[in-house]
Amino acid sequence: MKTFSIKISKLDYEIINQVRKLREKKGVSQRDLSELMNLSKSFVGKVEALGQPDKYSIRHLALIAKALKLKSLYELLPKSIPDEDIIEIVYTKVPKINKDGSESKQLEERIIEIWSI
Repeated sequence: MKTFSIKISKLDYEIINQVRKLREKKGVSQRDLSELMNLSKSFVGKVEALGQPDKYSIRHLALIAKALKLKSLYELLPKSIPDEDIIEIVYTKVPKINKDGSESKQLEERIIEIWSI
């Protein structure tokens, strides 16, 4: 099993996870959210992929809030200030599972561990 590692701001990581959670709750795909934000179709997918350097900016948060019809930008932020500044995420890539139970050729990332730096 090949592992990968990235260093990322804990705040960025928490915002990305919050956006993903809200997006999925509202039934909005990565591609659809990207289009609602008037950005490239792959933008949100790149932000949510651990191996990509793309992250959300303050401008993006406003676009996301409008696209998901949120009442406030605060819905995208963590409830408290993260204890850590930078974290290291160790992950692997594994095949996605198709509806019939077979392995897909597409890969998904599985987090193995998260370290405080």
